[in-house]
Amino acid sequence: MNAFVWILIATASLFAIPLSAQDRVEVVQPSNEENPITTLKFEETVYDFGKVVEGTKVTQVFTFTNTGQEPLVLTNALGSCGCTVPKWPREPIRPGETASITVEFNSKNKIGQRNQKVTITANTEPPQTYLYLKGEVLASEENDISNPVENGLEKVEKNPDCFVISPNPTAETLKLEMEKEAIGQRAVIAVYNQFGQVMARREIPIVEGPVEFNVSHYPAGTYIANVQIGDRKPESRCFVVMK
Repeated sequence: MNAFVWILIATASLFAIPLSAQDRVEVVQPSNEENPITTLKFEETVYDFGKVVEGTKVTQVFTFTNTGQEPLVLTNALGSCGCTVPKWPREPIRPGETASITVEFNSKNKIGQRNQKVTITANTEPPQTYLYLKGEVLASEENDISNPVENGLEKVEKNPDCFVISPNPTAETLKLEMEKEAIGQRAVIAVYNQFGQVMARREIPIVEGPVEFNVSHYPAGTYIANVQIGDRKPESRCFVVMK
């Protein structure tokens, strides 16, 4: 018997009002008493997408870790223009946890050298961290590039033990319902995209119940959730994010 049962739950907010990256939102940084200061570290803050044909949509995932001692809360992420749209986790990131931010740049009518900036606001000091997508956008008649830009990572072979979670696919929340054999044990859970890039990683000292991951900011596609309970061999499951 597996040490846990996987349940995938797609949830949708009935009252959420979407805001574009152009919407300027005044962000009030919480006081230290309400939300203590922590630190974060990105694996990379600059992504060079090279040369693309005008009209190509460039998508990049930036992975980061809460390297401080307090929960990390991202209060805002804002692109330098409406063509650069970031999506970020809204739930607190606990110390030691890894999460990710997805940024999409639409190169339509953006010919020339580009250096797209995303401003991340969080309970850090200083409160702003900056991400960049840079490269060159070529007019369609100057280049025969037709494929969208990928992350520059080789696709990884899926674990042969990996199989699709049911029900499937999801929209916003991946929920892992643990069986009683896992309760009270240590767990390490990591989520990877199809290129092998870490989307999220969480260490749970003591499993007390279901474990949820917010995947609403993930690009549409197939992902692998890798779970290790105690000292047992890690097990992998595939799931699909739909938009």
